[in-house]
Amino acid sequence: MKKLIAAALFASLIVSPAFAESFSLIKDTVGNCAAVVTSHNGYPGMKVVSDKTFSSWDDASKALDSVKVCKTFVR
Repeated sequence: MKKLIAAALFASLIVSPAFAESFSLIKDTVGNCAAVVTSHNGYPGMKVVSDKTFSSWDDASKALDSVKVCKTFVR
């Protein structure tokens, strides 16, 4: 029984981050924009350019095209 509980706990730790991952759009100090994994600690030296978060990197990357404050896009 203890092995079953330990296995379930281990599996939940591995699977949970995949479901909770979201992506944000940021701009660096020289004007390059990119889609990055959302950080609750912020992005030192960078500015978030969209209030919306995206559930996949592909969706966030596609949304970069609509950001007008970017000089170039890093994909």
